[in-house]
Amino acid sequence: IVAFIIIGFGIEKKMRKVVELGCGVMLGVLLGELARQVIGSGAWQILVVVFGAGMLARFLESSNLFGFQVTIQSLLVMIMPATPTMTPGGRVLDALTGVSVALVIHLLLSGNPRRLQSRAADSFYRELEDSLVSLAVSARTGDRGVARATLRNLRDVSQKYTDEWSLANDVANEMATFSPTGLRHAEEVERIQHLLVGSDRAMRNLRVIARRQAEFLEAVRGDAHSTLADALLAARDAVQELRVAVTHEEVDFTTARRRLRLFGSYLTPEMLLRNDEGLRPGRAGHFEGVTLTIQLRSLAIDLLQATGLTAAEAKRFLPSLVIAADGDAIGPRPMTKEMKAVEPPATTEALELLITDRSDPERRR
Repeated sequence: IVAFIIIGFGIEKKMRKVVELGCGVMLGVLLGELARQVIGSGAWQILVVVFGAGMLARFLESSNLFGFQVTIQSLLVMIMPATPTMTPGGRVLDALTGVSVALVIHLLLSGNPRRLQSRAADSFYRELEDSLVSLAVSARTGDRGVARATLRNLRDVSQKYTDEWSLANDVANEMATFSPTGLRHAEEVERIQHLLVGSDRAMRNLRVIARRQAEFLEAVRGDAHSTLADALLAARDAVQELRVAVTHEEVDFTTARRRLRLFGSYLTPEMLLRNDEGLRPGRAGHFEGVTLTIQLRSLAIDLLQATGLTAAEAKRFLPSLVIAADGDAIGPRPMTKEMKAVEPPATTEALELLITDRSDPERRR
């Protein structure tokens, strides 16, 4: 029974469960035997022991499993008749045997810890892809209702996917730390753990983007913006490459970074704010559009950081821009001699060095 409780059917951390179960069984048996020797065995004694064991367990540890085991084991000791073969040491030994068997089975048969992470990341990125496609449809048709529907969906489900991936990371890290078969995957597990940080920020950012896009389309009275749609589809392609990279045996983000570079090339107000007729928005639409552009640039930086780049390196993938009150002044910042000294433009060669994923020692050439 103890082994079955530990192994279970769901995805969860097992080592803490082992400790809680083992300690709960031992404490429950000791409390029950102590109560039997001091106050005897009877109806009121059982009530006192069960209540006392439950309160003590809650005081020591808030875990339901620990409290359940302490209470149940103390109850069993009180209600089962004493026999020569049933000793406190025997009960504890039986429980520890079950704990040990479950632990050995779990560690030896757990397999590749990255599998759990890959499944969780795949679901996470598919939701991100679907949302980007919906926002692209909204931009191409000028339908702000689609953007609002996307926002509602993201609010409903995005945190669920983040929590599932976070739990998978914890379980995979435990397996890579304690399992003999999982030790060789420790470095890859750590890389995918880091990937969640930037990806979670990107998911949160996308909720803001959906809201900003709905407000922008309302301000421009539903004008179609195909260039904005193309930018969102470029982001979808980059997310798709991230998903593919995570599912491969060797995680390599080179292709994803190339896609993100293409996505970043769209991200200036001059590119995104013109409608399909080539017209700029009015003052209200201009303000909402600039806010949307800045948010999309933040999304690109989040995804680039998820691949292992620093914030400074990620910003080099984005075109320079200046935000001014006059809509005609918005666009790429003029590169004066003084500006070049402060902010040198990223050359193709420099970006290629950043794009190529060299986090794997075998690719550091």
